[in-house]
Amino acid sequence: MFHFAILPCKLGRVHPILIQLGPLTLRTYGLLIAIGFLAACWLFRKRANRLGMDDAAATNLMILLLLSGIAGARVYYVAWHWNDIFARDPIAILKIYEGGIVFYGGFLASCAVLYGWSRWKGIPFISLADAAVPSLVLAHAFGRLGCFMGGCCYGSPCDHFWAVRLHAPPEIAGMAIHPTQLYEVAGLLNILATLLVIERISRYPGQVFFSYCILYSLMRFIVEFFRGDVPHNMWGHLTLAQVVCIALFIFAWLASARLSYLAGKARAKRIREEIRKMSASNNPKAD
Repeated sequence: MFHFAILPCKLGRVHPILIQLGPLTLRTYGLLIAIGFLAACWLFRKRANRLGMDDAAATNLMILLLLSGIAGARVYYVAWHWNDIFARDPIAILKIYEGGIVFYGGFLASCAVLYGWSRWKGIPFISLADAAVPSLVLAHAFGRLGCFMGGCCYGSPCDHFWAVRLHAPPEIAGMAIHPTQLYEVAGLLNILATLLVIERISRYPGQVFFSYCILYSLMRFIVEFFRGDVPHNMWGHLTLAQVVCIALFIFAWLASARLSYLAGKARAKRIREEIRKMSASNNPKAD
């Protein structure tokens, strides 16, 4: 059997399988993940030179971040759904192509790998994070496009003109819903543009990374209100991701405020030193 679908597809008509030739299947989600990875590599290789990393080292790091991110995202999902899905069918853990990953699990795993790499290579973690996070945002945007094409991470019912009607998964087939995946794609691309601007005017190491944490947690918190595939049963009407967003926002805001304070303190000290030196040079002591 041969099946072929062309991107972009008709609005609302998603194609989880792009090409199927006998037993060989090319899934749209996997293709977009691969494109996102290549785009992230391209961007990071252009940025990593400032840290003294060559192209090979930058590519190797991106491969590690990709693999650890996927593994962490899957482990998070499996742990959360162990009792209702995986306890009775452990083999399903390996069926990642059917969906079932959680971004924050991948984010934490990638941060751990990034920290280990920074210690190994003697590069300050926060500087490495500043350089890497725009690539993460770009890859994530492609991943969310893959979610849309696969029909996962879908939205709640919507009666606005921009609603989409997906034919998969079956529980929402034909229903007008919020295109939450596309909301997040738009948000991620805006965050990427904002980070590149912040980088040009940053006043301290870590400003880009923690700005990402703040901006993404805000954007994701809002988008979650329109999600239809996750339970809204925490703290009233929140999702688990929104609770994580709150924690991430508070942590990132406090860390950013601390780094900003220390940077300001260091600048004030340098200014005092410059003034003292200028004063000493203008008023030399008599012999």
